[in-house]
Amino acid sequence: MNHYTQFFGKLTLVILFLLVVMNFVHTFESLKVYSDLSYYSIIMFSIMSIVLYILLRKSLFSADKQIFTSITLTNMLIRMLGSITLLLFYKKIKECPDNKFIISFLVIYVIFTIFETYFMVGLADQKPKKNIV
Repeated sequence: MNHYTQFFGKLTLVILFLLVVMNFVHTFESLKVYSDLSYYSIIMFSIMSIVLYILLRKSLFSADKQIFTSITLTNMLIRMLGSITLLLFYKKIKECPDNKFIISFLVIYVIFTIFETYFMVGLADQKPKKNIV
């Protein structure tokens, strides 16, 4: 099976799982008003995961063996900055009276972090090893 097909199949399962979880989370009255943030978060992390996978997959065949690590660290920085930016804009635009909107965001963040770690470890295992002389 094509490696992209496998990745997108797993990403689709993660998204479907998150939609079910978020549907449950937003049954609570105090969290119902923040359902739009959940969808924004899922979209943002899905796009970031796709870009990360493509870049890491290409880095496997790079002559520079440190590029994989550099991409991984850059992704962590971009995820954190993107998350903070999304949450700050959301709070400002929606004028949230409390910080309960962070609950659903954190659930999504953790699940996507687990998913990305899973596929990054799989890619790292595929990485060609240096020839030992």
